[in-house]
Amino acid sequence: MKAPSKQKPTPPASPKATPEKNNYGGKREYVKTERKEIDVGISEYICKGPGFSAILKQRYSDFQVHEIDMDGSIIHLTDQTIVKYVESNDTEMVEESDVLTADQWKSIEAMVKTGDPKTVEIDVTEKSKEERQNIHKIVRTKYEEENITSNSGPVDGRTIMKIFKMEGKQERRRNEKRRMGCIYTQFVLYKENLSTMEAVNTIARALKTKAGNLMTAGTKDKRAITSQLVTLKNTEPLKILNSVRNNPKIAVGNFAFTKQPLQLGNLKGNRFIIVLRNVIGDESQILANLESLKEVGFINYYGSQRFGTRHVPTHYIGKQLILGRWQKAIDLILEPPELNGSFQRDFDLTQARIEYKSTRDAHKAFSKIKRSLQTIEAQLLLHLKKFGKDLVGALNSIPRNLRLTYIHAYQSFLWNTVVSKRLSKFGPKPIVGDLVYVPGTCDPEVDAEMELMNEESSALEPANDQSSEKEADGEKSNAKAQRNQRKVMFIDENNINDYTINDIILPLPGFDITYPSNEVAGWYTELLQADGLTEMDFKQSTKTYNLGGAYRLVMSKPSDVKWKFVRYDDPTLSLIPSDWDRLEKTQPPAAAAAVKDGAYLGLVLEFNLPASSYATMALREIIKMDMSAEFQTSLNDAGGTKHPAPAAAAAAAAETVSSEPEEKRIKLEPDADPAPPAVGIESSEDPATKKIKKEPNADPTAVGIEDPAAKKIKKEPNGDPPAVGIEDPVTKKIKKERITSD
Repeated sequence: MKAPSKQKPTPPASPKATPEKNNYGGKREYVKTERKEIDVGISEYICKGPGFSAILKQRYSDFQVHEIDMDGSIIHLTDQTIVKYVESNDTEMVEESDVLTADQWKSIEAMVKTGDPKTVEIDVTEKSKEERQNIHKIVRTKYEEENITSNSGPVDGRTIMKIFKMEGKQERRRNEKRRMGCIYTQFVLYKENLSTMEAVNTIARALKTKAGNLMTAGTKDKRAITSQLVTLKNTEPLKILNSVRNNPKIAVGNFAFTKQPLQLGNLKGNRFIIVLRNVIGDESQILANLESLKEVGFINYYGSQRFGTRHVPTHYIGKQLILGRWQKAIDLILEPPELNGSFQRDFDLTQARIEYKSTRDAHKAFSKIKRSLQTIEAQLLLHLKKFGKDLVGALNSIPRNLRLTYIHAYQSFLWNTVVSKRLSKFGPKPIVGDLVYVPGTCDPEVDAEMELMNEESSALEPANDQSSEKEADGEKSNAKAQRNQRKVMFIDENNINDYTINDIILPLPGFDITYPSNEVAGWYTELLQADGLTEMDFKQSTKTYNLGGAYRLVMSKPSDVKWKFVRYDDPTLSLIPSDWDRLEKTQPPAAAAAVKDGAYLGLVLEFNLPASSYATMALREIIKMDMSAEFQTSLNDAGGTKHPAPAAAAAAAAETVSSEPEEKRIKLEPDADPAPPAVGIESSEDPATKKIKKEPNADPTAVGIEDPAAKKIKKEPNGDPPAVGIEDPVTKKIKKERITSD
């Protein structure tokens, strides 16, 4: 296998603080508000060769994620039938015909509908205790909405069961709780263009319960359509369904009952269905890149979303927490943003941040907050307002999983940086001293997820605060680290031929972790020292921030990879059906949007990834372009919901976030999303050609394309749209077509 191509030199440790003026006159203590992948250690590719131009997430429906549960089943919303909980000793659902005769059921039906008779009496003398219990459960469940209940007792030497209607709702609620006991309702949460926490909070508010009571295996992407499992204790499915009945972005269904709640990490992975629009490039190269993804995989980087979408990267905050600099960590969390669109959207929050930075007066700062009381900034300021200099307590007011997100981000930054240097220097092959898992000691895919509770989601959208502080104590961290040491081994000269790059693991640093027995170990020490840290700084008296360490595979290889090309004319139509489309039995969008000789070419890509791997990093490997939101937005210089001409797509496309539609009705065709910036064609061998820039006074439709003869990137002449290599679905041949702008 060839060595990975280089993008830029391996980055150093976290950037040193260089004060810089804010728009409001203050001093910034970090340098960049826009980040590229290189800033978080992402720089290498596994395979050489150029990428291609495409638009990612032009619509949020172009990015669909389905959770894969611990049994390997892909989660879909397929049914909204309300099921009733009925338990027998063998935990099977008992059939109605097994407990009462048809005539007895008719009598009960008459009583329910007409009130005559007022009570139905059934002789159950010959029935066992278990059979009588089953009758009670089925009758009460079947007629729960009608307030029907039952009891039994001796009458003239016989055991008679009386079935009748209760008066008042209070009795029914008491009976409901007694009947369910400690049972969790499991359901599929389907959401569109919402974060998992936004959806969970919506349901929690409607049910008048705490968001933490809704348990998930992890968060899913916000700007996407996703389906995942949720569990909620002692709650009837009908109530859950009603909680989102009028919500245009959320649906629930596939109800079931379970004795155990979901916990973070209780998933095998995720199934991704992704549309890349306005694909432009040499088809043979596109297919070669897809085959490489399928057969070789991609570098298992932590994606840029791991490091947050706000102006202060999460790993900056994480470093301060590991150093025990509590005030500095709080300052970074409360650092005011630049005066941009975010400032206008969260004006009160920004005012509070500015006040705190200027005066360190939590009372005054908190008084500025009017609408954002549930934010982490508000929680921090509220605690400081009440308890003064209790900095650790203020940080503990933030959900635990978000605090862990900060320190895990710092570990992830170090891991990305080391893996880039490892592949750059030694290539994608094992070397003596590398680490591998001891065969049969763990499932690497699940293990990595359980260690860091991570999946493809926004790093600043915290998962449910489902774990108590006790679960983060030092004893568990020590036990975890001991397991880590037992399950890894070194590659030596005798076994090096038994392994490939797909077996190699690198550690996420901690106080009790095994490092490679080669020069790679020294790189960790150098990076930590540059930040004023040692590995023992990961062991703290504040137990939440104790990190024993973990391991991560250098490579990730997707499974069940599929792709197809689709031609279309209308960029506002969906190209793949959602779970809701199938549930409503509406015409699949792809059937409506696909046009045999359409002007645009789309690529529909499907694959499974373990929960700890990032789909954007898989796409990065085939497209060969920085996938960070900041970098893609920097390529944007036009707006609108309509595609640019294919030639213009590689040079510019519309911004994705600022003009995102407010709502999308699930039962209606989704509104068109603004097109995000296109990903340009690049040559991975020449860093100078990494970006496609407009020439001065050039035709905006001009785009760099590959000349097969000269093998150079050149500009099409003004006024003449470029020839684009596309696939003819009928003849399966590459044709050169002239595509003109509307």
